[in-house]
Amino acid sequence: MQAKGGAIATCRYGIYRLNEYKDYHLKTGNYKYKYFINKVNMVLPLILGAAALGAGLFGTKKGVDAASAHSKAKNLQREAQEVYKRSEFQLNSSRQVTAETLEHLGQLKLEVWDEQLGRFVKLYEQLKNVELTGQANTGEFNAANFTRDELAQMKDIALKAHEVVLGGASAVGAGALAGIASYGGAIMFASASTGTAISTLAGAAATNATLAWFGGGSLVAGGWGMAGGMFVLGGIVAGPIFAVGGMLMAAKATENLAKARSYKAEADKVAKEMEKAISVLDAINKVAKKFDEVIMRLSTAMTAELDGLESIIIDSGTNYAKYNQLQKRQVHLLVQFAQVLKLLLETPLLTKDSALDESSTKALKQGQSFLGES
Repeated sequence: MQAKGGAIATCRYGIYRLNEYKDYHLKTGNYKYKYFINKVNMVLPLILGAAALGAGLFGTKKGVDAASAHSKAKNLQREAQEVYKRSEFQLNSSRQVTAETLEHLGQLKLEVWDEQLGRFVKLYEQLKNVELTGQANTGEFNAANFTRDELAQMKDIALKAHEVVLGGASAVGAGALAGIASYGGAIMFASASTGTAISTLAGAAATNATLAWFGGGSLVAGGWGMAGGMFVLGGIVAGPIFAVGGMLMAAKATENLAKARSYKAEADKVAKEMEKAISVLDAINKVAKKFDEVIMRLSTAMTAELDGLESIIIDSGTNYAKYNQLQKRQVHLLVQFAQVLKLLLETPLLTKDSALDESSTKALKQGQSFLGES
């Protein structure tokens, strides 16, 4: 509006000066400019109109540019929110799939500690004069290295696992089951004494933000206990990802194009971090499924061997020294089953940063090798 008014005022001033020029020459009798001045009078209104139109178009363009910038800002902010929502949905989907796999593996580990290893401890403790040297070993597991201390450790964890199974594994929560799958019974039961295993597992999961997240917790809900709202997944600090996401989703519609561009850049950055987290989850899910499969096969095979030892004790007593070679071989093989299963049940899948632990791959290969797989 100011530009339009300035242009019109300038043209009006020009008309005023030309009229003064015309009057002067008419008064002095100088008519040779008359024709020129009359022509100028005819053209000036057109000039004035054109100037006014140009000024109006300039003002209109500025208005259109402003409206366009506002529209771009809103579109960018909407795109930023959509990018975040899409990535968050994909991450939560991967989290759910991986959490279910870990929950199933955790449940299986508890059952194997209770049933197969618990039963092995009860039967092996009945045997007397056991001498495991001189027998052939299967794979990398040497039964001769099996000690009474190792048996005592098996017994301790088996009793705690039995308590949890007896009380219903669901009582400890999905996060605790994911913890047993991810970190092994020995670590999860580390501070538990008999009679407190369920509360210990539940407490360990509640104070570990990653396990709480696997158990269905939400950063937005703030239900992280001692974890302080921060957790790491394969070296990716996930807390800030969700914090930024919360900011993006809660932000009011902005008309500031620069701010909207900043939102979009932040959303793209967060989306890339979520993609990395999804890759970590997919890798964890893949390894956990393999552990589940190998442990299941080993536990099934070990059950048959336990039935065999039970029959030996019924038929031939508990004095190992009086067993024939076939019976001794049965005991020897059972010890190796216990060793390989204990390794798979205790080996952590994840590091403290919730990345895949390299030792898990080695343990998995040892279990597969024991089963005769390549």
